[in-house]
Amino acid sequence: MRRRTALVAALALVPLILIAPLADADPATPEPQPDPTPVETPTEVEPVLGSDWYIDAMKIEEAHELSTGEGVTVAVIDTGVDRLHPDLDGKVLEGVTMTPEGPRPGGGDLDVDGHGTAMAGLIAGTGSEVLGVAPDARILPVRVERDTEGRLDPDLVYEGVRWAIDNGASIINLSLRGKQTLDTGWKREMLRYAIDHDAVLVAAVGNKTEDDVRVGEPASIPGVVAVSGMNKSGYVWSGSVTGDSVVVCAPAEGLPHIQPGARPQVASGTSGAAALVSGVAALIRSQYPNASAADIINRLIYTAHDETGDGRDPGFGYGTVDAYSALTAAVAPTDDYPLELPDDVTQDTVAVPSENDVGGWWLGTPMLVAILAGGAAIAWLFRRSRDRQLVATDVPVEQQV
Repeated sequence: MRRRTALVAALALVPLILIAPLADADPATPEPQPDPTPVETPTEVEPVLGSDWYIDAMKIEEAHELSTGEGVTVAVIDTGVDRLHPDLDGKVLEGVTMTPEGPRPGGGDLDVDGHGTAMAGLIAGTGSEVLGVAPDARILPVRVERDTEGRLDPDLVYEGVRWAIDNGASIINLSLRGKQTLDTGWKREMLRYAIDHDAVLVAAVGNKTEDDVRVGEPASIPGVVAVSGMNKSGYVWSGSVTGDSVVVCAPAEGLPHIQPGARPQVASGTSGAAALVSGVAALIRSQYPNASAADIINRLIYTAHDETGDGRDPGFGYGTVDAYSALTAAVAPTDDYPLELPDDVTQDTVAVPSENDVGGWWLGTPMLVAILAGGAAIAWLFRRSRDRQLVATDVPVEQQV
């Protein structure tokens, strides 16, 4: 039995960080600027034949004898999902489009980019082109509009997380990446909301670039299941970011990506690894409907294969995910959240914003007071001026994260 991480972050929340630009998490380095280019560069497209190696590596067919994800809704916070694709026929809900003006009903089930559709296929594909980990799960697409340089506004992503939870998703897939920032209120509020509503947040750690090899947000946020990538030989994939935030590892090299109106392609990246782990989380939730989010994460951690024999490490985290073991192992329910959480966030005492909370779900009490005092204009200006952004990449390789 591996030791669970029980550290609690010691960062203090102050009103200033809610209205001031955020610096890099490392005070020794300058404030990071958004990268206007995709984090990944496309790899050579391979034949689809042989790209299903992840099925054996994660023991997915054996797991399907016990659970197929029925009754579970997985949100895909991404570029939308093509509801007409044969592998996703009848399982994609209408979803929403997150815009600067607020949620716009519909549009989530359309995908002009292809990345969100590819992730949905790995999660819930029925096998006509790609067999997903949880083929009977439902997909709730939350489409986030890109800016003119292909980037995603993190505010819209985090608002999309809450919308997805409010609309029935219990597993949230985040195959996207932004640079790390200092501790801020929205991180606590996102975790508070997810934990209180028993939702599991799964995010890709990111793919290496020349100027950034650190785990990106939201994977770097304590409490999120951060997923690194494995290659076909069972080692950490060479393109995967590694770091102390890594929780588990899953196949990332040469995965099949279904495409809207086109043949599937094969790509490598931690986006796909995160989608596979989201699928396993859906299998667990379906098999154990009374399990809490903490129990689901606990099963992922305690049944992962420790590839190094040294316990948690920066490459594999607790180990590589095994879908069959996650369903069959004797893992006792836990009253404790198995991952480190931001300060003031616990499984038992979380502050749930009211539906009438005029400050919005991502704002802490200090900002609420400021809004009541006429600070809404300041908050709006801050939101528009922020330059931290999440990067979306194009298929054939990931959106990455």
